[in-house]
Amino acid sequence: MLVAHWTFDLATVDGRRVADTAGAGLAAELDETAEIVPGRAGEALLLSGGGRAVIPATPQLVLSQVFGFSLAFFVQVTEQPISEWRSLVYKPVAENDARGLGVWLYPDAMRVRVQLFTVKGPDYADSRARLAVGEWTHIAFVVDPDGMFLYVNGRLDGAVPLEHPVVTPTGPIYLGSEPGKPGFGGLLDDFRVYASALDEEAVRALAEDQDGP
Repeated sequence: MLVAHWTFDLATVDGRRVADTAGAGLAAELDETAEIVPGRAGEALLLSGGGRAVIPATPQLVLSQVFGFSLAFFVQVTEQPISEWRSLVYKPVAENDARGLGVWLYPDAMRVRVQLFTVKGPDYADSRARLAVGEWTHIAFVVDPDGMFLYVNGRLDGAVPLEHPVVTPTGPIYLGSEPGKPGFGGLLDDFRVYASALDEEAVRALAEDQDGP
């Protein structure tokens, strides 16, 4: 079930706020460096290494392992590795908590790591695929009661079983830099949040720019 969707098209932008098109009444708040620019299809979110958009914590965006959840988006990274982890998406367990869900770029390679925090500590999955600088890539992070799954361009690229319960991330969603750490430089588009675990067919439809579920 799609619970939130940000297209970043101009029609959804009001000053520094970007509306959710799924009808939940949510808005992403752009910081002073984030911009809306021409993108992959329509407009997209442009971020520098310190820029971010913040989606406030709401009950609709509490992500439960029991029911499953999914995050999906397109990203175009425009800078080479900078010897630091760079966040694409981050959602803490609670505001100002260091634990949570994350999607990062490797410090020394154009690979992706996804991570969840469980009652026994962090579990993560790393991509085998490498992103190409300046090219659009579709990323999907799917979680169900049994495991976590990373899809790159519609194909399953990494999977890790979850042996311990996930600590539910209820904090805000940061697109780009997380508090106190750098984010990526580039464009982000079509950010979707699902309160269900998408299957491979559904992820492939999103990556191929079809409507999806």
